[in-house]
Amino acid sequence: MGELLKVEAICKSFPGVKALEDVSMSIDFGEVRGLVGENGAGKSTLIKIITGAYEKDSGRIFFMGREIKKIDPLSARKMGIFAVYQDIMIAPDLSVAENFFLGEYASRFGIVNWNRMRSETMRILNELGFSVDINKSIRELSLAEKEMVTIAKILSFNPRLVVFDEPTAVLTDYEKSILFKMIKDLKKMGVGIIYISHNLEEIFEICDSVTILRDGKVVGTYNLKDRKLTIDELISYMVGRKIEEMYVKTKSDLGPEVLRVEKLCGVKFKDVSFSLRAGEILGMYGLVGAGRTEIARAIFGLDPIFSGEIYVHGKKVRIRSPEDAIRIGIGYLPEDRRTQGLFLVQDVEFNINSVNYQDFLTKLVFIDYKKSRELATEMVKKFSIKTPSVLTPVAKLSGGNQQKILIARWMSRNVDILILDEPTNGIDVGVKAEIYKLMNEITKLGKGVIFISSYLPELMGICDRIVVVSNGAISGEVSREEFSEEKILALALKNYNKVRREEK
Repeated sequence: MGELLKVEAICKSFPGVKALEDVSMSIDFGEVRGLVGENGAGKSTLIKIITGAYEKDSGRIFFMGREIKKIDPLSARKMGIFAVYQDIMIAPDLSVAENFFLGEYASRFGIVNWNRMRSETMRILNELGFSVDINKSIRELSLAEKEMVTIAKILSFNPRLVVFDEPTAVLTDYEKSILFKMIKDLKKMGVGIIYISHNLEEIFEICDSVTILRDGKVVGTYNLKDRKLTIDELISYMVGRKIEEMYVKTKSDLGPEVLRVEKLCGVKFKDVSFSLRAGEILGMYGLVGAGRTEIARAIFGLDPIFSGEIYVHGKKVRIRSPEDAIRIGIGYLPEDRRTQGLFLVQDVEFNINSVNYQDFLTKLVFIDYKKSRELATEMVKKFSIKTPSVLTPVAKLSGGNQQKILIARWMSRNVDILILDEPTNGIDVGVKAEIYKLMNEITKLGKGVIFISSYLPELMGICDRIVVVSNGAISGEVSREEFSEEKILALALKNYNKVRREEK
């Protein structure tokens, strides 16, 4: 349908950093272009230049055949350029309907037509197949609902170009299917899409082409319709090394059993039994909703245990709260680090030492902040956390560095059992490799790691064993020598298939 957007030789520098160097690419009407690269590759800087949030140092931008000499967020919006960012930016205390018409209230003679505003909002949401109470405030909605409202609002403006930055990070599979349908509908209407995601399977599923950035430069642009590019090749272009180099499994001598659960029953799981040895990375796999997270939460004392037993270092323990779990040497990195694991407005030091402050109390019951800062500084260095200072709020750090802060928190506590729930979700492939390396280093210290993931290649690449959870129960265990995707997937479906047969 012709060229919609073209950027030529774009350069952008910040103090001490060259963010973009001679970046050129073009996007056609109705094209879905993936944009991938590690954190710091220049993706965010490029889209902020395109949407007018940043001003380029040099280069040219053409939109719908016309050169745009100067662009700011307001003029970008007037031209039909919109962005859906990972951090959802809408007015939290206003209703869904009010957010839809924010700044453009449907009115006559200065009087707001509330009925028209609500009915128009409802019409748009119904057309998109998205159901939400339009009278609720945004604050009352889930993260996924907030994002869908943001996307729906943008689509109501009849955009020409939409940038999606990690749009599925907080969406369920059903909500993701709605989003992908929206993107396909926009494509049919001739709208151009720039799609940024660390989930490379999504890039292959939804995009027509992909542009790869590394260190502020374009590595290349590839057509995905001919299927000649593989995910492994894409990753190697992004990080500058082969995929085999990411999953480095170091040999560690397995020690005695550090954890055993027997016939554990709780929220969404029953009769779960497995063990973990010192120096072992135990993978836990299952389909969405299988009960993996619920098992982890129960072991850490976040959810109730209805029956069953837990043994740590051979001794039977009773865990009724996270305090109990921490006291006996269990750490837990939750699936949603931002809402369940981190204190976003607090600094790096606080986030690392939030489980240690009782150890820094003086005789006068004051906190010895000197010791606290020394430990935080040591952990930052040890885990290669990129931060200007230990006093920097963690909200300002990348997802990968936030995840490393949570690992550093538990290692500062010297826990013997570390449960990692989807620790590589939403972080770039380079930092993923760092997380895998950290897991290996942790097991060398004689710790046991439970690694929960929905991505089989990483489990098979880094784990010693994998237990498979199917419909709330353990359906099998696979040793490293027996790893195969077919075998593990068959176990993941085992209990679901059994239920279907029984229903028939």
